[in-house]
Amino acid sequence: MQEIYRPLYLIDTPFVITNPETAELIKYACNAFLATKITFINEIANLCDKVGADVHKIAKAMGLDGRISPKFLHPGPGYGGSCFPKDTEALYHFASTCEYDFKLLKEVISANKRQRELMVEKI
Repeated sequence: MQEIYRPLYLIDTPFVITNPETAELIKYACNAFLATKITFINEIANLCDKVGADVHKIAKAMGLDGRISPKFLHPGPGYGGSCFPKDTEALYHFASTCEYDFKLLKEVISANKRQRELMVEKI
């Protein structure tokens, strides 16, 4: 399979050989993690509004840490698009069907909805 796809890539792309269930959870987990990162910086921005701190300087400093990276550290209306909301909800509901209470994702989804409401209030 790698050799079939190799000509399509200009750079060496890593492959993970796995089963369909794990592949699906990899996609959901990646997108839910990035949604969580966006939600986190928005929560920091909301705290900054309360105390007069500069969220952009905080995000820049956080992004300098190689373990964190600056990607997706941009405060705003919350995560959106075609994948982040869908995949985050899907992972949360999948966990529920497995009788697992994924509290972190539940709060990420809730905080993202609140963030949109806060943005409307600011307008």
